[in-house]
Amino acid sequence: MYLRCAVHDTPKQGRKWLPVAEFWYKSTLHSSLKCSPFKVLYGIDPNLGGLPHFDSAMPADAPTGELYWGAHTDRLHAQLARAQASFKKQTDLHRAVRAFDVGEQVLLKLQPYDQSSIVNRPCRNLSYKFYGPFMVAERNGTLAYRLQLPADCRIHPVFHVSQLKPVIPDYTPVFSELPRVLELVTGEAEPMAILERCMMKEGDMPIIQLQV
Repeated sequence: MYLRCAVHDTPKQGRKWLPVAEFWYKSTLHSSLKCSPFKVLYGIDPNLGGLPHFDSAMPADAPTGELYWGAHTDRLHAQLARAQASFKKQTDLHRAVRAFDVGEQVLLKLQPYDQSSIVNRPCRNLSYKFYGPFMVAERNGTLAYRLQLPADCRIHPVFHVSQLKPVIPDYTPVFSELPRVLELVTGEAEPMAILERCMMKEGDMPIIQLQV
């Protein structure tokens, strides 16, 4: 996306603009590092054509010494730690703590993808999001749980806590059974003729369907 914005006005001459775009990107202040990626790599600010800037806190005769690089690295670590703490604080404001006990009933959400290898529904946005309820059989650490799934289920039974929610009688519609794996074995059957063909769109991909 960044390169698209840089070469949008001159797409046929985009190759000539790549070095300029790279230098501009690497010389821009990074919000978490509090300095540019150029300075992170080389320890000094890039020369943009003006007068060089010297840091009075560092010895002028040893710009690349071990003491300078050690202090420079410590400052970068401190800046990243402060940025991570700020991001974590903002995220925790909207995070709900979830914990389940062994034997508790939970609902399962097959995400981030709707397991298209198991079931392919034409209207996935309108279908139910959760399956269950299923019993928690084991707790692996604080974030992973093993569920007691049906014996004929071919889905891995360990899930992240974000894919589970407690069973609350709020009458939210859910699937009572997990989707089955499609059986694609046809034996000796072979198509005799193609009667009709049509093209449909699934997401951004065109799919051709044949009636045989």
